[in-house]
Amino acid sequence: MNVVLAMSRRLLACLLPLLFVGVAFGQTTSWDTMAQVRLVKQDGRYVPEFEAAVLELAGTEIQLKGFMLPLDQSPKQAHFLLSANPVAECFFCLPGGPESLVEVKLDGEIDFSYDPIAIAGTLELLEDDPMGMYYRLVSARVATD
Repeated sequence: MNVVLAMSRRLLACLLPLLFVGVAFGQTTSWDTMAQVRLVKQDGRYVPEFEAAVLELAGTEIQLKGFMLPLDQSPKQAHFLLSANPVAECFFCLPGGPESLVEVKLDGEIDFSYDPIAIAGTLELLEDDPMGMYYRLVSARVATD
């Protein structure tokens, strides 16, 4: 039995670092994970309550694939929303709820595009955002797959 336990520990020691390889090399976070939030009433107002899977991502670098929603009309964007869904026919209609949108603050600028993009950055959870956002990526950049 001790031999099996020792071999299991060695195997775990070898495989454990491999679990983090995907994160280190920019494994894409699922929008399904980001949707693990619900609104709860607190002090007479509604605030987001994040599930454990989301809380674990707070302050870490993640990568999300989505669609750019510009906040201004500039051809170059440094501050925009990333959406899980493409823009609908009505440009002023948001394509989903706040769990499917992430505010992005890039370190530089990129060209506006309707094509899907992958963005990597440090995830901030927003519990009291005046615009009703739940998430922000800071120190963000275009991810290389």
